[in-house]
Amino acid sequence: MKYKVNSNEYSSNRDEIQNIFLKFSKALENNDFTSIKEYFTTDVVAHFSNLGQFKGIDAVVAGLTHSGPEIEISRFKITNSYVAVSGKRAQQSAYLMGVLANDTGEEELDHFIFGGHFANTYVHATEGWKISELRFELDWTKGNHDYIANWKLDNSKGGWGDKIVAPAILSELDAPWRVFPNPDEQGTDEEQIADTYIRYSWALDQADFDLLATTFTEDAKADMSPFGPMDGRREIVSLLKLLRLGHPYMQHAATNFNVKVTGDTATMDIYRVIPLVPTKETLDATIFGARYESRLRLDEGVWKFEWLHYIPGWIEGKSIKK
Repeated sequence: MKYKVNSNEYSSNRDEIQNIFLKFSKALENNDFTSIKEYFTTDVVAHFSNLGQFKGIDAVVAGLTHSGPEIEISRFKITNSYVAVSGKRAQQSAYLMGVLANDTGEEELDHFIFGGHFANTYVHATEGWKISELRFELDWTKGNHDYIANWKLDNSKGGWGDKIVAPAILSELDAPWRVFPNPDEQGTDEEQIADTYIRYSWALDQADFDLLATTFTEDAKADMSPFGPMDGRREIVSLLKLLRLGHPYMQHAATNFNVKVTGDTATMDIYRVIPLVPTKETLDATIFGARYESRLRLDEGVWKFEWLHYIPGWIEGKSIKK
């Protein structure tokens, strides 16, 4: 059964949930959760690899509130967000890149930058969708760690260690495509096509290779560094598996999807977000580190890549033509 959206402000349940999460991420950026308590269930649970586990609204708010040194500048960017809705429940995945910084008078800011990924659960209540569980895994950090002295940093990303801690997120159990493989709302063709990249990047970054295989047609071709041309789903997924297993983490954040649909085929340009050392000039600039050219087709009702080309090189957002 599909549940109606409570407000005319939203066109779908997915849209309402995306909006709730953006409000949450803004509260996290501003270090002020007073305005979003209404979006949590009373028994909400948060599992943050860098902060710990908290249960109940007050405990979650207290646990997520930053208590370190004063921070003048904070910027959080959410990308790769996908929501699957099934009845009164929904599951979401999303990426976060963050900047914490102070202005010392120099061009380069005194900074700490980080990235991670979310897997969140929502339930439908009388007054609308609410967050019942938040899961966040910190993937990478760089810069002045004095800003996050209270964070728990896992140094075992490369494999087993004496004091290894289980990750907060396991794709095979937490990814929305796993939790709800046949969601109520599919979205438009354009949304489904963009979601194909989001599924691809999540599967690659979380080393979920069964899920990765669902993003390519059997006869797909690709051209991606460091491999060059690749022929067929088997070769593409096999080589990407070798690439992923050689790295402790990956984060293929992307935005500005440019989709053109023609019947059962489509093209999509994708722009990859790569973290920069923040300066006064680049802090709020839209700069991409690479782009993809792709072609997709409907394969048994699912949009999949039949061609994927990765093109490294810096691109300013204002130069993108749509």
